[in-house]
Amino acid sequence: MENVKKYLPWVVRILLSVFFFLSAAAKLYPSPVLAITSFEMKQLLPMGFNECFAPFFSRYIIAAEIALGIAFLQNHFLRSLVIPAATMMLAVFSIHLTIEILNTGGNSGNCGCFGELIPMTPLQSLFKNIASMGLLVYLYFQVKDREKGNNNIWFLTSIFAFSALFMFGLTPMKSCEAELLNNSQVISVEDENEVESIIKKDTVIKGKDTSIVLKKLFEPKPVVSQFSAAIPNIDKGLKLLCFFSPTCDHCQAAGKDIVSILAKSNIKPKVHIAFQEEPEEVPNFFNIIGKEFTHQVFEIRQFMKVFGISNDVPGIVLLWNGNIIKFYQGNGDAAFSKDKLAKDLKEIERLQKQ
Repeated sequence: MENVKKYLPWVVRILLSVFFFLSAAAKLYPSPVLAITSFEMKQLLPMGFNECFAPFFSRYIIAAEIALGIAFLQNHFLRSLVIPAATMMLAVFSIHLTIEILNTGGNSGNCGCFGELIPMTPLQSLFKNIASMGLLVYLYFQVKDREKGNNNIWFLTSIFAFSALFMFGLTPMKSCEAELLNNSQVISVEDENEVESIIKKDTVIKGKDTSIVLKKLFEPKPVVSQFSAAIPNIDKGLKLLCFFSPTCDHCQAAGKDIVSILAKSNIKPKVHIAFQEEPEEVPNFFNIIGKEFTHQVFEIRQFMKVFGISNDVPGIVLLWNGNIIKFYQGNGDAAFSKDKLAKDLKEIERLQKQ
């Protein structure tokens, strides 16, 4: 029993240290710049942070998590400063998660607390925070600061300062000035086998009385889509607009499925791919899926604004004259699948044959 009392507080301290280190590392996975920008756009902006201030705050948040991970392993102001600071941080995020749960139900989507490394729903993350705060309360009553006069506040501030310098060095900031959405170059790929319909024109049919009947093809009324400002000609005809990261395994699998489906389908929408940065990886993406399509590469902030901040890749939108027929995104209920797209194209073929 004495051994438990002696060693359990250290076990808890190590667990909390690992927890904060993991939380920081997860916000930098799989690529620091992409991950931290995603954290800003999906988590901080919806909370009301200014787009120019969010990059500073995100780096300081992660720096604070790194610093707390280190601080739990030392005794300077451990009880009077480190534990209260960690509790306050978890409490603030718990309040945000509670609001999100009340607004959305909180049992779907990724809250972003552990980034893409460990996807968690807001409800799961709230339980995680509550359990962590329980450990902090236990630790508060089990540990003490160093003897009076031996605590050095500069030791803690130095830990945070070096953590902040590490973050700003690892993920250099770009200007927050708004950039034009149409500044990304479109690389067109022509394919004579790509057609937008099984019937190119209205069909002329001879009636029983030898009169001529013109059968008007079904086609939705043209509208202006949310993507038209950034992606040229996307509202003309039948299009398959794909939002991909070139190094994303799920995106590569979706690209292969699209190539396979279009090879067999009578309906062949023109494909346009919007890539999330990493232009040097785009040729390899097309090598993997076995075909090249018209595409353009967006800076990550632009990409998220065009795609939708709350959406996740792979995103695939079936558009007809600007009308969104289907919008697939992420890996949840709204995820893209080969069978779903094949069914959508069959339905368009049925409508054109009526």
